[in-house]
Amino acid sequence: MTRAEIITTIRGLTNENSTDSGALLSDSGNLLEFINDAQEQVVADVMPFMRDHLMGSETVTLIAGTANYALTGPLWQVYKVEIATTGDAPREIDIIDQYEKPFHAYTGDTTAEPLACYFIGDTIYFVPTPSAAATTYARVWFVKPEAVSMAVGGPTLLPPVAHRLIAYQAASLIAVMMGKDPSPYQLLYAQKLQAVQRVWAGRYQQRPRFVKDSIIDRGAIDSRLRVDNDKDW
Repeated sequence: MTRAEIITTIRGLTNENSTDSGALLSDSGNLLEFINDAQEQVVADVMPFMRDHLMGSETVTLIAGTANYALTGPLWQVYKVEIATTGDAPREIDIIDQYEKPFHAYTGDTTAEPLACYFIGDTIYFVPTPSAAATTYARVWFVKPEAVSMAVGGPTLLPPVAHRLIAYQAASLIAVMMGKDPSPYQLLYAQKLQAVQRVWAGRYQQRPRFVKDSIIDRGAIDSRLRVDNDKDW
């Protein structure tokens, strides 16, 4: 849907609450702010199951003696960080919490190939500090938001199946502003969101897709036999 089509949908939904098409719901004024607010909410709601449409990436080139690198962002959710050295298979870097740094490196510790990192805001910190320069050493995959303001052509990242969610959410916000009951619009939103999620869950039909183990669980294999003391063997 284009921005104009979304505006038309919102006007149709809110007609029972207001027929004012002037300053109160101006196409170039506060109605656009409702749309932008609604678009942000929709991205937050669909992000858990629609990452592929909201995915972005940046490469990081290491500089000797420099641990931190600012990404352009904004990063709503970091999906993974992987080593992207040419000629080698990509492999994930462990993302740790900042307070775990003492368990991964000493003060002043350096290495040519850091294998852990943490984030503060949109800045990535490698642990230990890189000791040598490396072009496009790592690639950061992340979920990003839509543009702050919706373009004339409509949402940039959200697929068409999710566009009406923006109209329902904006209508709900407008109802709240007018002191009206937003529940009809919220119900429409919830039903549509459930339908979109159901469709997207089966979008890839080649094979089932499941929630995967963490990188730690995938990389740590214990071949020892499990012992259950509550049973007799």
